[in-house]
Amino acid sequence: MRKKNALVIGIANKDSISAGIASELYSNGYNIIATCLNEKALPHVTEVTNRLGVQTLFPFQVGNEKQLQDIVFYLREKGLRLDTFVHGIAFASEIKKDLHNVTWESFKESIRISAFSMVEIAAALIKADLMNPGSCIITLSYIGSHLAVEGYNMMGPVKNILESLVRGLASELGGKGIRVNALSPGPVLTRAASGIKGFSGLLETSKTASPLDRTATMEDIGKMAYEVIGNPSINGSVYLVDCGSSVILPVPMDQEP
Repeated sequence: MRKKNALVIGIANKDSISAGIASELYSNGYNIIATCLNEKALPHVTEVTNRLGVQTLFPFQVGNEKQLQDIVFYLREKGLRLDTFVHGIAFASEIKKDLHNVTWESFKESIRISAFSMVEIAAALIKADLMNPGSCIITLSYIGSHLAVEGYNMMGPVKNILESLVRGLASELGGKGIRVNALSPGPVLTRAASGIKGFSGLLETSKTASPLDRTATMEDIGKMAYEVIGNPSINGSVYLVDCGSSVILPVPMDQEP
C-alpha cells in the first residue's frame, strides 16, 4: 500500500497545532515533509520533526518564491505527490493593538501571511501537479472569525478572510479532486496565542463554558484533522473543535439565577 505524503507548514515548536496534526498523521502512516521559519526556530522545530522521521526540513517564509520552489523541486525530484497540505501559518505584528488602531500595512501583512499564503502555496503545488486526486488542504481558523473576541483584535477579520478562501478554493478545486477545509479549535496555549491580550482569561472562560469542562487538546485537534483529511465527502467546511464551548453563553457568577 502506498505511503501517503503530507506537507506541513507552520510547526513552530512542540506546542504548535500543526505539530499535533503532523504527529497524528505520522502515527497513521503518513510521510511528513515539513518547513521551518528560520534558524532561530530550528531547534524548536526539530524537537518535533525528529520524532516524525523528517529527513529534510525546508526553510520557508511566506513571500520567498525561491524557498517555495525548492520544496516543489524536492517533491518532483523524489517523485512525491501530496495527499494533504497542512497550512498552519498565522502572524499579526499588531495583535495587541485595538482594531481601530491597526495600520493598513500591518493588516495587509497579516492577510498575506495568515490567509493568502494558503492560496499561493496551493497554486504552486497544483501548477506542478503535486496534489493527488482525493487530497485535502487543511488550515486553522478560530471562532473570532465571526464573533468579536476580546484581545483577538485584528486576527478576527483575517481569519474571516481565511475561511472565505477555504470556501472559494473548495469550489474551484473540487473538480480536480482536491478538497479544502479548516479546523476551528477553541483556545489552545500556543506561542502565537501567548501574544493575545488576556488569553489566560479566555482559556478559563472557554473551559467553564464547555459542557465537558475542558478545552480541546492537541490530540483532539490532530484526530479531527485526520478524520477531515481522510473523509472524501468533507469539502469547504470549518469544523469546531472546542469541546462544545461555542454552543453555550457563559453567565458571570454574580448573575446566575
